[in-house]
Amino acid sequence: MFKSYQNMQQVAPDVIEHVVKEKSYLPIFLDGTEIEVDGHLFQEAKVGYSGSRQYWLHSIFIGHLWASARLNPGASDVCYGWQEQLENDVVPLVSDDIPVWARMDNAYYRKQIVEWFEARPWDFSISVTNDNYCRPVLDCIEGLPKSAWTPIRSDNTEEAILSYHQPAGWNRQQTYVVTRRWHDGKQWLAVPRYSVILVSRSDLPLAELVRRHREKQGQENAQKGPLIDLDLHHPPCRSFHANQAFYACGQMAQILLRALQYKALPEKERRHGIRPLIRKVIRSVGRLTYSGKKWTLWFVKTAADLGWLLEISNRLDMKPPPICS
Repeated sequence: MFKSYQNMQQVAPDVIEHVVKEKSYLPIFLDGTEIEVDGHLFQEAKVGYSGSRQYWLHSIFIGHLWASARLNPGASDVCYGWQEQLENDVVPLVSDDIPVWARMDNAYYRKQIVEWFEARPWDFSISVTNDNYCRPVLDCIEGLPKSAWTPIRSDNTEEAILSYHQPAGWNRQQTYVVTRRWHDGKQWLAVPRYSVILVSRSDLPLAELVRRHREKQGQENAQKGPLIDLDLHHPPCRSFHANQAFYACGQMAQILLRALQYKALPEKERRHGIRPLIRKVIRSVGRLTYSGKKWTLWFVKTAADLGWLLEISNRLDMKPPPICS
């Protein structure tokens, strides 16, 4: 993990500068994902909430940079290690003068997490989807007239309002944005559809608060990206610690690819995703042998995209046999 953090220190400043320049704040995203395993030989793999044997990968992203990753045993708490990862991997990279906006889903709707962000202080927003958590927030605005709601879409199909509630056991009242929609596409709804977002600020326009939080979808895709692009969905080792090392290597690969984006490409080209970089730039290591008047390429299949094989096949077709033959 030390080598991974060294790489991060070299890349993070360029990523942070670019993102803050583009958005005026630094988006940070916390999330975990299930890593399914097949068979019973994987150490520390256990049946998780989905009913499948799993490991649990908890990650933190700065923009689209995979700033922190921990592979945890199966059936771990979905937020396990959040504070250690923030304090050891993320906080040292972010100077005090940079405005931060952290985005999380319902799993992070916890008193200790909210208090940690308030103490930094870093702004944050958290989706509240559990019915038991939403109900008291919605009760506070029940019966308010339509004039109390503010349209947040130009076509007036979605409205928002602020609500205030102090959850049981929490030290102070919290601020929530409640949205309601009367349409599902072109279909009118008989009952409006509500969503609740815990926010750290109430001084921004409602539309801006909702927009900042919903942009977490882009960072959710950033988490899926390395797993797909680097073929990290399937841990290869029986040993749990070996699989932890495998995912640390995957994180370092993602960091290096981001470094290629931010240090080697012109600024206007930085929007390219990792997959085109892998397809156009990265080459797989292989061993070329000549036997029985035939060339053979031996390689380990570590990536889903094998389009480069056509290129090597064409080269081998044109390659003359060695002189010794």
